[in-house]
Amino acid sequence: MDAIDASATLVRLYRLESVRFGARELARIITACTDQVRLALGGIEQRKGVATHAIEINRLENEADRTHQQAVSRLFDDERDPSVVMKWKEALDFLEDATDRCEDVANVLEGVMVKHG
Repeated sequence: MDAIDASATLVRLYRLESVRFGARELARIITACTDQVRLALGGIEQRKGVATHAIEINRLENEADRTHQQAVSRLFDDERDPSVVMKWKEALDFLEDATDRCEDVANVLEGVMVKHG
């Protein structure tokens, strides 16, 4: 939640008025990751299905890594204003970090299942 909140805060703080390539895609991936985390938590309660959701979260995080790399590359290629580059790079980094944190949660849930499953 902190990375998602930080991204939203930066949009307001830096007055980012347009959506650059990658931001919308990363937001979609974050949404899919959080859906999978919710389903994995349900799997903990039922004692099954956690691994399936953890695998999907890992796949989504890898997709986010690729999207982030493409977005940052495009940002540096297309944008000439250094302050805009700095602002958007930070926002994109926080969005990608949110998917990393979802993967961390999935790893913890898998560990719980292995230990107590």
